[in-house]
Amino acid sequence: MSQFQHVEKAEALKRILEGKNSQEVRRKLIARTPKSAEAKASGGKNLAQEIVQTVDLPHTVYIDSAQGGNVTDIDGNEYIDMAMGFGPAVLGHSPPCVVEALEKQIKKGWHFGLPSTHQLEYSDMLQDASPCSDSVVFANTGTEATMYAMRAARAFTGKEKIATFDGCYHGAHDYALVFGDPTSKREKPTPFLVGNGIPKYVRDEAQMVLPYRRAEAFDLIRENKDQLAGVIIEAAQNSNPRLGLDNFLQELRDVCTETGVLLIFDEVVTGFRLSYGGAQGLYGITPDLATYGKAMAHGLPVGAVGGRADIMACFSGRDMSKWVFSGGTFNGNPLTSVAGIAALTEMRDTQDTLYPYINGQTDRLAAAVNSFCEEEGFAAHLYNAGSMIHLRFDGHPVEGSFDFSKDGRFAEREFYLHLLGYGVFIPGVHLAFLCGAHSKKDVGTIIEAFKQSFRDLREDGLL
Repeated sequence: MSQFQHVEKAEALKRILEGKNSQEVRRKLIARTPKSAEAKASGGKNLAQEIVQTVDLPHTVYIDSAQGGNVTDIDGNEYIDMAMGFGPAVLGHSPPCVVEALEKQIKKGWHFGLPSTHQLEYSDMLQDASPCSDSVVFANTGTEATMYAMRAARAFTGKEKIATFDGCYHGAHDYALVFGDPTSKREKPTPFLVGNGIPKYVRDEAQMVLPYRRAEAFDLIRENKDQLAGVIIEAAQNSNPRLGLDNFLQELRDVCTETGVLLIFDEVVTGFRLSYGGAQGLYGITPDLATYGKAMAHGLPVGAVGGRADIMACFSGRDMSKWVFSGGTFNGNPLTSVAGIAALTEMRDTQDTLYPYINGQTDRLAAAVNSFCEEEGFAAHLYNAGSMIHLRFDGHPVEGSFDFSKDGRFAEREFYLHLLGYGVFIPGVHLAFLCGAHSKKDVGTIIEAFKQSFRDLREDGLL
């Protein structure tokens, strides 16, 4: 860090500490969350890590319950929730159909480690919802799903390298933690490892990073086709959610077909979120494989891989396919399966009204916040892809991860503190969502909370 950056940081921290609005919101939050403070002080000593490392909350609250579009903390404070379990609660928290299914099954048992008919029905429903899936295999998380999809791609093609895109997130296994270095060339990102403990071979030999939403990606695929087993992509990135990728995704599909490289859609977040058919259904583009996560069970632990029959045969070794190992004693467990059947049934049967509503309300939120920021001169922009939301404080247009900056990092943290003070909860990763249980009035409250939080920061000299 340069001397200038040290001075800038010190000045920003001074403004935060001296700002009357920041002082007031901290005082209010501390006063109304004593049990959360006690829990953090006592329980935190025994945990090496709570939840995920990226959830850096400006003020820690511990959640006791969730219903509809709200969460309630252990002190009894209610918030409009925009975390939505990091996306899977498309219908809202604790929808009656899922609660009923869970209550009925839990009396029968929840872990057998043996086949049950629930997973048969569940797999049929996922196969019907996923355009690319001739068959599916269950896992327990989205991380497991992307790991298995990459493994199957390597086995099927006999090649070892997998390509991702800069700005991507595909889970927490070694092969997913190779990101694009933002100091490298935008048109040809240099891969770097996120965290320690990952073999350098993964970075240097097994993975490569492509430029997101740039034509150079197609040239790199062609140049590396003899080494590339597959390309995996989020059709709407968590960190940069936006629609209108029809042409880019279609050309990616065409290039992968041309070169014999498998195309994998990571639908862990977009599946059942952008539409009932996920990004595939929205864009009408069919990959070779797709991965899914907890949205397909409305928040219960689950993952899945679906895809072309000849590739999916690798999981069973049928037809002399190159067998890959996959397994988990909770895979397709009855508790997750009945929750998934109930949730998928409800989303399928209401899709004609559910998705237009949540996508329309999110567009309303984004339009209102962006108009306000433009009119008031705030260096921030709310990006959304359907009901996926990410507010960026970059102060300039964002096309991809190379445009992300840390210019507004102090204001950003304080913004979410103020938002929490106004009763709106957004997780520390700052990817947010709306759900079917959020009313139009809730969205209006969120809009006003955004506006007032910006005003508070400006009064304190942070924007």
